[in-house]
Amino acid sequence: MLEWTGATLALSAVLMGGGIAALTLAESSTGEEKAPSVTGTEAPGLRFRLVDSNEPKTLREYRGQVVLLNLWATWCPPCLDELPQLNRLQKTYESEGVIVITISDERRSTIRRFEREKLELQTVSGYLPQDRSWPAPYNRVQQSRPYSFVIGPEGIIRDFWAGAGNYSTFVEAVRPYLSNAVSSDKPSLRKDVQ
Repeated sequence: MLEWTGATLALSAVLMGGGIAALTLAESSTGEEKAPSVTGTEAPGLRFRLVDSNEPKTLREYRGQVVLLNLWATWCPPCLDELPQLNRLQKTYESEGVIVITISDERRSTIRRFEREKLELQTVSGYLPQDRSWPAPYNRVQQSRPYSFVIGPEGIIRDFWAGAGNYSTFVEAVRPYLSNAVSSDKPSLRKDVQ
């Protein structure tokens, strides 16, 4: 009887080990880091609305500028940590053709309250209307926030990453594309400059 129990336990351990290995292999072959790269591809259209005016916008309207597109949420601590740095990037590099667009999929009223009570965004602050979903590749934000994309002046995704960045991360990400950007001679999109 003791031999039977020992053999059963040994067989169970081998089967469990194999099952864990199979699950580990399946997970690593479908994980986010194995997702196909979108670097070098055309940035798909993204329709959103401005938080302050509710005006509809599309990502394509910003062609000719270096766009740092940041997908965030008010409930996301790493997102909140990087927002002041995104404000700083917008203020410092706007005249060189950089535009920072921050978009959340939360309700407009939630973002407005956040800007009123916590931090006024100096970026192009937008929201994804509730009747829309994130198109690929922007839907990666459903697995990790914040998520950032650098889109060159010609509309090509040049870089992307999950997780919070800091000011030097953002500068390093946009700097290589500045010589191709059109300096902004349009009226400023920031609220403090009219």
